[in-house]
Amino acid sequence: MPLPPPARAYCVVMANYDKITAQWPEMADFLANRRNIGLRGDVLTYGANISTDSFTTDAAGFRHTVFDGKQLSVADCVRSQRYGVVLGASNAFGFGIAGNENTIPSRLTARFGFPFANATMPGANSRNLHSLLTGLMAGSGRKPEIVVHSTSGELSTFCDSSLADPVFGSPNRGHLKSLKSSGVRCDADESFPRMLAFTALWTSVIAKLCRGAGVPLVLIHQSTFFEKPKPSKIELECDLGVPFQESQEKQFANFRKFDPPFFTRRKAIADKLGIPLAGWGKTDDLTFIDEFHCDAAGARQMSELIGDAIEPLLSAAPARQAAAATARA
Repeated sequence: MPLPPPARAYCVVMANYDKITAQWPEMADFLANRRNIGLRGDVLTYGANISTDSFTTDAAGFRHTVFDGKQLSVADCVRSQRYGVVLGASNAFGFGIAGNENTIPSRLTARFGFPFANATMPGANSRNLHSLLTGLMAGSGRKPEIVVHSTSGELSTFCDSSLADPVFGSPNRGHLKSLKSSGVRCDADESFPRMLAFTALWTSVIAKLCRGAGVPLVLIHQSTFFEKPKPSKIELECDLGVPFQESQEKQFANFRKFDPPFFTRRKAIADKLGIPLAGWGKTDDLTFIDEFHCDAAGARQMSELIGDAIEPLLSAAPARQAAAATARA
């Protein structure tokens, strides 16, 4: 049964895209697609069946994964004999990166020889992604080989809104327009502890789901431009980090203030749960196309770091399966 078209969402302008598009013309495809971002239930989704020179999406609005030269939908991936899942927001989607083959899921697919579903949504937080993972696993009939999870969506929506609830998270970008006109008091300092409680809760729930199914989990530490001590020449030429709209003044200030404690908490959560955190300590090695998204070289670097974290988990899978079978007996 086809999904209904999503309702049109409100999109936040996040960077100086005039300069960025002059440097990377393919960015125009992604910016045009923002008009197709909509609401489905309480989550944002990319437009369905989008086809541009730079990227394509499937019938549910997920970006295709390239496997053996074929463009696979998320549904195709989870129907495969073996599959992995990459959960995340626009940075895992590959916003700004031309070529479906150059995204993190497709690079992991090429490395490990089975498809990784690009199960990503704009600004998706861990609560949204837990629901998505639950649905994918229930509908597949077989469990994934590995799950990769990025929690950057909850940080991004918090920095946009300065609000958070410890159970439900921050308002998504589809809610911001009505939120701003409602006169709600938005205090980032007051809300930040609630956002930390939210990310700890739902990261732990995803970990519990994976552990219960016997599926290894890797968390992604993909930082932003704001933590980079030595920006590249191109990043400086594109004015990354320089607000050019009034709304960006608060947004960028929130990122600079709250990124470090958020990342420290994410590391503590990973350590407590015994989950690898791929990319920790590698901020200055990454290159960015805007303040929040890696360019193709940065995505390639992140893919290598994630793959290095996955490798020992897949190697240990037969031993885990044997132990589980023994325990059941």
